[in-house]
Amino acid sequence: MSGASNTSQSGSKKKLSFIIRDEQEPLHRSAVSALQYDALHSRLFTGGSDTIIRTWSVPQHKLLQDAFSARGGVRSAGKNSPVQYQSSLERHTDWVTDMVLCGNGKLLVSSSNDTTVKVWSIERDNKHGYLDSLNLHTDYVSCLAYAPLAEKVVSASFDRNIFVYDVNSNFAKVNNLLGCKNSIYSLATTPNLSLVLGSGTEKQIRMFDPRTNDKPMKMRGHSDNVRALLLNDDGTRALSAGSDGTIRLWDIGMQKNIATGIAHEEGVWTIQVDASFKFVYSGGRDRYVLKSPVNDLSKFQVLFKEEAPVKKLLLSEKENPSSIWVGTWKSDIKRWSLNSANQNSNGGDEEGVSSFSTYYTTCKPRSSSPPPGITAPKHIQRLTDARELQNTPELMISGAPAINKYKILNDKRHVLTSDTEDNVALYDVLAGKKVKEYGKRALENVFEEKSKTVYVPSWFIVDSKSGMLQITLDELDVFSSWLTTKDAGFDDSDKETKVGAVNYGGMMLRSLFERWPPCKLATAEAGESDEVQKATSHYYTLPEHTPFIVCEGNGRPLFRLLVGDAGNEFESGELAQCVPPWVTDMIERNVLPKFNKMPFYLLPHPSTNSKQPKKDRLSATEMLLVKKVMEHVYEKVLGNVDANTVPLNQIHTKIEMYCNDQKLEPETDLRTVKHFYWKQSGELLLYYRPVKN
Repeated sequence: MSGASNTSQSGSKKKLSFIIRDEQEPLHRSAVSALQYDALHSRLFTGGSDTIIRTWSVPQHKLLQDAFSARGGVRSAGKNSPVQYQSSLERHTDWVTDMVLCGNGKLLVSSSNDTTVKVWSIERDNKHGYLDSLNLHTDYVSCLAYAPLAEKVVSASFDRNIFVYDVNSNFAKVNNLLGCKNSIYSLATTPNLSLVLGSGTEKQIRMFDPRTNDKPMKMRGHSDNVRALLLNDDGTRALSAGSDGTIRLWDIGMQKNIATGIAHEEGVWTIQVDASFKFVYSGGRDRYVLKSPVNDLSKFQVLFKEEAPVKKLLLSEKENPSSIWVGTWKSDIKRWSLNSANQNSNGGDEEGVSSFSTYYTTCKPRSSSPPPGITAPKHIQRLTDARELQNTPELMISGAPAINKYKILNDKRHVLTSDTEDNVALYDVLAGKKVKEYGKRALENVFEEKSKTVYVPSWFIVDSKSGMLQITLDELDVFSSWLTTKDAGFDDSDKETKVGAVNYGGMMLRSLFERWPPCKLATAEAGESDEVQKATSHYYTLPEHTPFIVCEGNGRPLFRLLVGDAGNEFESGELAQCVPPWVTDMIERNVLPKFNKMPFYLLPHPSTNSKQPKKDRLSATEMLLVKKVMEHVYEKVLGNVDANTVPLNQIHTKIEMYCNDQKLEPETDLRTVKHFYWKQSGELLLYYRPVKN
């Protein structure tokens, strides 16, 4: 499959979006929700809400311990750290939800809220490459599973579909498992693909046999969304975790919930289990990471508490794991040692349920005494009563601050942002870059300082869910903002001749498509006298690294590229297939909608005591300045013979204009008057009064 869908230009309405970001983004911004570790090459793959998959070189646990033994403390990825950023995989346009390694560690498969499953080649160090996009799903792809013995990858989505792909046949779809009635959040399979489990907001777990495609059976027990599923290798036992705060053990043959752990006080979002299916590790909304014996879920250890809700856990090894990776709602990624837990677990009973002072239980303690050598677990009422085994991770890959608040200035060109560290910055949407930093300030205070009494129609939509600023252009609004060249800051002269106009949306399209051959050709052929060329000639050249996305009206991506690559043969051809007509009308045919006209009435001010006031109805472009209305009143309405001798910039010394009893400034335009002073739906009423000398 190609990176772009061959959707005709006559199809559903499409949108454009671009992301304002640094050229290099080596650190995560915001939540980390997907982790995979390649033990053979000591590589960690991480993904999350900022849409980027990153690769890190990570030493083995033993090597890391030796490196830090003389130093102690937590080490973050950096120049002198044994953990090094290697590269980024960038094709997704929304939250990366899950990843699996397959093809003997040569391939990485990722899923995303952009509705796609991507396939990457990771065989060569730092030469990772995009291979394919699997576009079968129509809604968020929430989770993946891998059957290594069958070389099959399974994906599940909010669209209620479960698809099976054959790794050895270029990821051709070989099955579609149907039966889930609601959005799917969790998925699991056996190594030979003899059984697939799927669940989510339906609350019940459905069991599929891909070999027969028989009607799936159901297991009930959870009272809320099932967020995680695991299967043992022979498909006889399963573990599930849900937003109801429980971890449940299931007997597949009996289709029955046989044990329930209730240690967590809020939703459990992620679980991991060792190779022997002996211990389960869990985390979620309450930020605690617990370890419980699978054969007695009433017991648990409190390994540590994270700074934010836990999105993803990943054991460094399945056999006798020495550490565990954790991704949370924050951008930092931590690796915690399991040595203290493993040491305490030595010498347990033959079932593997060790008992020691750090084990707790949410059940009432047994009345009978424990066997010799076994310490009874301590009964606690709340998780906060438990003692954590450790409070410092052995390693942390620090993240970058993420934009979490923003305000669009009234000029509809600049956006103020505040990040997770309370740093405030100013972005210029037209230039596609950050233009000023204010340090740690209250966003509202800076907004008040920068605000002006001016009204410009909205022409773009802002989104910061990726931790960066994403700007979306829609056909309905993109051409709404006409401004005079002077108001837009492109003409500093005081000449009172006919004023030129610019269109912000048209300028933005010129910037995005500046390097696209059809746009360059149309610009060269049009000439400087063309009105649309004049209205968009002040466009900015965007940074070449700016990601640029064409998507369907519902946000589903059609094609992603970098602005600087639009002139390349492949990218140019793909754009030609998916660019919407409202874009080509502007950049190829030089077509822009006309200025909006605004009707208004002119009346003498009540203080003039006019006996029979004349109510003149006029119409003008909404960009018309109040001083031009003053000039019209002085010359045409009042008929002053000296009108030609009064400069326009002095007309306010002859005439005053009012709206709703508020005196208007001569440099204010009509749409600003209507928005800030008139404040009602009816036609604008303006009152004039001669200035008495």
